[in-house]
Amino acid sequence: MMRNEGETNYFQMCLTCYNLSGLRSSSKPFLKIISQFILYPVMWVLFGMMTYNIRFKHNNLSEITEVFIAVCTTAYILLRKTILIKNSALYEDLIKEQSRFWKYDLFGEPTESKLRKNMQFCVSLIKLIVISGIMSTVVHCSSPFLVENIDLPQSCWIPGNNSIVKNIIYVAESAIHIECLNYLAVFDGLYLLTTTNLKAQFVLLQKAIESITFKSGDEETYAWTQLKACSQYHIYLLRIHKKINKIYSEFFLCTYILTIWGTCVPLFVIFNNISNFAEVVESMFIAFLINALLVMMFIPASEIEIEAEKLALQIYFINWYETKNLKIHPANRIFINDFTDRSYHIIF
Repeated sequence: MMRNEGETNYFQMCLTCYNLSGLRSSSKPFLKIISQFILYPVMWVLFGMMTYNIRFKHNNLSEITEVFIAVCTTAYILLRKTILIKNSALYEDLIKEQSRFWKYDLFGEPTESKLRKNMQFCVSLIKLIVISGIMSTVVHCSSPFLVENIDLPQSCWIPGNNSIVKNIIYVAESAIHIECLNYLAVFDGLYLLTTTNLKAQFVLLQKAIESITFKSGDEETYAWTQLKACSQYHIYLLRIHKKINKIYSEFFLCTYILTIWGTCVPLFVIFNNISNFAEVVESMFIAFLINALLVMMFIPASEIEIEAEKLALQIYFINWYETKNLKIHPANRIFINDFTDRSYHIIF
C-alpha cells in the first residue's frame, strides 16, 4: 500500500513554530541560545519567586487566588517546555514517521473527506488556541498599565520592592508569555495532530481488513498475505502510539495534579461568602478553562482506543466461512489472536 505524502501539510504551522521555538535540532543557533540557555533558566527562577510569594500574599482571598493562578500558569508553561526539551528526539521521530503513513484516499472519497475534515478541524482548533493565547498575552502584559493595583502580568515576589527589579521581572514575564504562544502550537498542536492522524490510520487499517475476503485457492493465500501486511502495519502504528504515550504520559499526570490544584482554589473562592461578584466570575472562568484543557487532551486518546476496539472486532468479522479450508491452521489462529490482543491493549 502507498504511503502518505500530502498529509504532512497539516503540520506546517506547528513545525514553523517548532523551528522558531529554539527547541528543535534544526532551529537556528541564536534561537537555541535564547530559548534554552536564557529564557528557560529565567522561567525556573520566576517560578521559584512566584512560589515564594505565597509566604507574603495570603492575607485575603484575592491575594491567595492571584498567587496560585500565577504559580499554576507558570507551571503549565514550564511543564510544556521541559517535556519539549526532554523528548526532542522523540518529537523528531514522530514528525518523520508521519510521512510513512497511508494515504487518506486509499479507500475512496467519503473516507478521505472525513479524515481530512478531522485533520482540518485540528488545525482550526490549534489556530483558535493560539489566537486565544495571543489575546490572553496582550491582556496580561498590558494589565499593569491599565489596572491600578496590578504591578506585574503574574503575581511575583519582588526583592525589596525595588522598581528596577520590578521592571526586569515585568520584561521577563512578558517574554515568557510571548514565548508560550509557540508552545501552544508545538506541544498541544503536535499532540492533537499526531493523535488524530494516528486515529485516521486505524480507520484506514479497518478499511483494509474489511476489504479482505477469503476464498479457495490462490485467493485464500493472497488474503492471508494481505492480513499479515495489515498486522505488520498495526505493529508499526503501535510503535508510534508508544512514542506518543511516552512523551505525554508524564504531562497527563502533572496536568491532572495541576488541574486539581488549579480548580480547588477557584472553587474555594466561588463558595466563600466573602467573595465579591468579580472574584466569583473570574474563578468560574478559570476553573472552566483549566478543566476544558484537560478534557481536550483526553478526548483524542479516547478516540484512538475506540478505533482500536473497532479494529479488533473487524478482524473477527472476516469471512472465514467462505474458505474451503474449514480447519484454520494453528499458526494462523495464533496470529489472529495476537493481532486482536494487540488491538485491545491500546491504553494511554
